[in-house]
Amino acid sequence: MFNCFKDQKGNFKECLSKDSKGLLSLHEASYLCFEGENLLDEAMEFTTMHLKDLKGDVSRTLKEEVRHSLEMPLHRRMRRLEQRWYIDAYNMKEAHNRKLLEPAKLDFNIV
Repeated sequence: MFNCFKDQKGNFKECLSKDSKGLLSLHEASYLCFEGENLLDEAMEFTTMHLKDLKGDVSRTLKEEVRHSLEMPLHRRMRRLEQRWYIDAYNMKEAHNRKLLEPAKLDFNIV
């Protein structure tokens, strides 16, 4: 499935390094590999290198998501604590939707 991200020489396509959100998603997916899945190991190396060198017109919230993901992958975090972190991160986005944010806060506080 991930072979579509590689060029004819077997390297990851350089155009992928310009898609920050896509890199972040591929980075998270690469942590779900099984032993012997070399393609996902290569994807982890590729995405880590490019995410650490993230430059250009990238929002502050995306930079924070990248830093958070590089620290520890999503599937290894405690879901409730991750929900709390994401509520704060989503609240910092300029285009956040208050109709989604308020029930999320309410749910977190009730539980």
